[in-house]
Amino acid sequence: MPIITLTTDFGTRDGYVGAVKGVIARVAGPQHWAYTTIVDVAHDIPRGDIAHAAWVVATSTPEYPAGSIHMVVVDPGVGGSRPAVIVESAGQIYVGPDNGVFGYLDSPSAHLIAKTALLAPKVSSTFHGRDIFAYVAARLVSGYSPPDFGKATRLVGRLPWGTRPPGVGRIVHVDVFGNLITDLPPIEAGGHVLVGTRRVSVVRTYDEVMPGELLAYVGSAGTIEIAIRDGRADTTLGLTRGDKIFPDSNGTGPYR
Repeated sequence: MPIITLTTDFGTRDGYVGAVKGVIARVAGPQHWAYTTIVDVAHDIPRGDIAHAAWVVATSTPEYPAGSIHMVVVDPGVGGSRPAVIVESAGQIYVGPDNGVFGYLDSPSAHLIAKTALLAPKVSSTFHGRDIFAYVAARLVSGYSPPDFGKATRLVGRLPWGTRPPGVGRIVHVDVFGNLITDLPPIEAGGHVLVGTRRVSVVRTYDEVMPGELLAYVGSAGTIEIAIRDGRADTTLGLTRGDKIFPDSNGTGPYR
């Protein structure tokens, strides 16, 4: 059974999500729509927050069956010069703007969305989610493949903090609990990380520390996270995305 997921900053108070789903159903046609499942991953991505969307996409979509189609529309530059693309990564297919929302995907390959005959007859300059990306998702469910839409290309959209330098981690996401999720690879329990001026112990579980105490651990995404038991690390530490943390295995301070 084909799956299409939706990740947007549209919210649910207006008709945008409904319009997208309507287009997918109409363009796919009853013979395909009847066997297609649409999953709402998130529609409350902060408005225009490309980095937040990129993290949600990268940490949720690998759990879906191979060949699932993931439509991502967090697109503050809609109607501008940024390309529209179809991306393939680790057996999944992604549709959206090339603006950084695919920045965490592993070894992505991409095709431009360029063949206008496969899109809406009239494309709004402000609603590519409906008139471009929904059409593409529906066509893919109907049997089209990425090369049918345009030539192969390289992704140009980038996340603001770029590639992680050796020996340094960055906070890449702050979750709803105020936990600081980093791109630092796993560190065994008993090790330490430097967060601002604080040296934080790496533990396995929350119950190894007292309420209100800082801890570091390997999170569900497989990287180091910083938290406060029964509290919020983001507001307590005054840190946010892009801020650095350092591994500190020997207590001598950050690697430079």
